[in-house]
Amino acid sequence: MGRKKLFYVAIATIIVITLGSCAGIRKPLILLRPGVSGFYVNDPEGFDSFPSLQAHSDVLNEIYPLWYHVRPDGSLEEEPNPQAINLARKRGIKIIPLINVVPSQDDVLLNPAARNNAIANIVRVVKSNNYDGVNIDFEFIPSSTYRDFTVDRDKLTLFMEILHKHMRTLGKQTHMCVLPHVQVSPEVAGVYDYGGLAPYVDKVTIMCYDHSQASSPPGPLAPFSWVEQNIKTAIDQGFRPSQICLGVATYGYDWPAGKTGGFSRPTREIMQQASLKGYQVRWSDKYQEPYYIYRTIQGLEREVWFENYATLQTKIELVKKYKLAGICIWRLGFEDKKFWDTIIKNWGRKQTGSS
Repeated sequence: MGRKKLFYVAIATIIVITLGSCAGIRKPLILLRPGVSGFYVNDPEGFDSFPSLQAHSDVLNEIYPLWYHVRPDGSLEEEPNPQAINLARKRGIKIIPLINVVPSQDDVLLNPAARNNAIANIVRVVKSNNYDGVNIDFEFIPSSTYRDFTVDRDKLTLFMEILHKHMRTLGKQTHMCVLPHVQVSPEVAGVYDYGGLAPYVDKVTIMCYDHSQASSPPGPLAPFSWVEQNIKTAIDQGFRPSQICLGVATYGYDWPAGKTGGFSRPTREIMQQASLKGYQVRWSDKYQEPYYIYRTIQGLEREVWFENYATLQTKIELVKKYKLAGICIWRLGFEDKKFWDTIIKNWGRKQTGSS
């Protein structure tokens, strides 16, 4: 072998050894894609989440099942679904139950005994079921006697601080859902102190939907500029981009044209009706959201705005732009096939064995 050839062989050998040393392991470098989480609801009489979990387990990283509800005294209503638990574990999907309050009032924050009881019960179900963590979704709805929940900011932050300590001791995740701060009543959104909460949550879902809802006039659920403003605000107020999971909707509202009094409908039902009845679906460039107008048999005009695969694409662009943790889907069972096709087109399926 000539000297020149020996020289190139030596160089090639050095490169191989160097690359191997730098890697330190033999596994190839895998770039992590943004996470895909789905809210799971038991609804066997309607749009149950199980079929979506079963069909799209190769895309989902984790599910947030709504199986536990905190009563005013801190006890829990419990409705876990063994079928969903078994499937998620078999498919390598993390199970992080979503926990809300019933009724949607702040008793559990005002009474230290109720707070401690709630936390003890949450810890109990996480341990006994070996869940991967917990997701707190405390939304307080104003009543005729008590309307401003901003006064509970410190109490909610303290609740999360105590819970986080317990979860960390167990080696479990602490997640949370919060309402957006921009163009949302401070009486309900003001309870979430983003900066104060940030140290105590591993991931936070900003629920960027219902900008227009049943009690408002017709309009977009999640207008693009509003969603982006809320992402910026969340970051400015203390959440790291890597903490933020962008909440995306899979439903819409159907209103009497120009009036309040709408009702929600799953996206796949809305799209099926438009296709079957020949309704013209239009696109709002201003809001980056589809809508259509139709007439009932009685001749009354109605207006429908909804989120779908096209709006999902705009939200995915925001996840990319701000380097967020991923998306959280409210909810599994409401979406159509194109929704999942859009996720796969952008991010692919999850890595085998990862979640």
